[in-house]
Amino acid sequence: MRPIDMRIDNRMTMEILRMSGPIAIGALSSTMLNIVDTAMVGRLGNVALGAVGLGSFFTLVMILVFGSLNIGTQAITSRRLGEGRQKEFPRIAVNATILAFAIGSIISVAGYFLSPWIFSLLSDNAEIVRVGTPYLTIRFTGQFAMVPMITLSGFVFGMGRVRIHMVISILVNIMNIILNWFLIFGHWIFPRMEVRGAAIASVLSMVAGLIVFIIIIYFRIIRPIGLRHGKTIVSGSLMGRIVKISLPRAVQSLSLTGFIIFLSFTGRIGVAELAISNIIFKAFNFTFMMGMSIGTASATLAGRSLGEGKEMMAVRYGWHSAGIGAVVMGLVGTAFMFFPREIMSIFTDSLQTIEKGVLPFRVLGAFQFIDGIGIVLSRTLQGTGSTMFVMISEMICIWLVMIPLTWISVELLGGNLFLVWTSLYVYIACFATLMAWKFKEGGWKKVRV
Repeated sequence: MRPIDMRIDNRMTMEILRMSGPIAIGALSSTMLNIVDTAMVGRLGNVALGAVGLGSFFTLVMILVFGSLNIGTQAITSRRLGEGRQKEFPRIAVNATILAFAIGSIISVAGYFLSPWIFSLLSDNAEIVRVGTPYLTIRFTGQFAMVPMITLSGFVFGMGRVRIHMVISILVNIMNIILNWFLIFGHWIFPRMEVRGAAIASVLSMVAGLIVFIIIIYFRIIRPIGLRHGKTIVSGSLMGRIVKISLPRAVQSLSLTGFIIFLSFTGRIGVAELAISNIIFKAFNFTFMMGMSIGTASATLAGRSLGEGKEMMAVRYGWHSAGIGAVVMGLVGTAFMFFPREIMSIFTDSLQTIEKGVLPFRVLGAFQFIDGIGIVLSRTLQGTGSTMFVMISEMICIWLVMIPLTWISVELLGGNLFLVWTSLYVYIACFATLMAWKFKEGGWKKVRV
């Protein structure tokens, strides 16, 4: 039996890598966009870097909350793929898009008016609030395009058509980098808009990307299958299923406001500490997106296996993916450990600021192996419909572990930056432990989608 198992294992490994590769390229192109954004804005000084760091992190949380529709969309799509019900794909795409556009539009309008109040809560530094408020306001206006973009990515992931998302992501990010160069620094015929220019570039790129995404999905997927197969196109019950599966993920993502509180606490120590924490998070996001890419592939493969009635295959896909994620993120984490100054110097030329981040950045690198297991297994559980447990675990690890430890580090132990970051290391270990336990427990295999 063992040689057969090894052949199956090797085939699984290659299938996971083939699917996660294009997802990773698309995700890493988005991460490179954020890195370029941060590097460009970092040349404007620590205040601009800190303001954009807070604003972009809050925007990311909102994207994760309302873009969580991609979880339900992917879970349903991958399960229908395994069941051989591909004719339902057009209905899934249409209903997911309508739902996402409606929610994204509401968030755009609400965020536009609430941004000044929100940013006043994020920082008590008047200069950071002054610079960051217009950035957040502009970024909020783009949510009507961002939410459908993320939701449609869940649709193509569920089908296994991951190259579509890769192409769109690369195009969007190239456009954003070009617009950044023009709008932040005022090159060619454009005025120098600094932080506002970075926000406008992001919104324009996202709108263009959504238009191209819809066109590709229509001509490559919807049109060949056809829209009508005995059912009405717009379905309240289908939208309801997407929301039901996605809602725990949305609540879980909302709990990620805890990371904004984490950054706010670092801001109490000083502007330089806030700036360097933003830089570390940007690098951290690089490995996070790699883990999420592998987890997304695992979610599709495990969901498809459950649709085919192959529970053990779903289990093996999950564990294999977790191992790959641990190795990949661990290798990148090694670079964090050995080249912290070189990496951070990409974003700032302040040697004093860089030195503050060396130790927390190195230790974060050591935790990437563990983080890979937690990220991949959590995404696998979500993609098979077991979103409630992941939500509860995330909330416990953030609000009962990370935030109290962060408060203790700042308020009681003198505000040392490394002590503050220690609370995040503990969060990583707790979350990974809970994800591994749940996956081994196996109740997720019985969730109906």
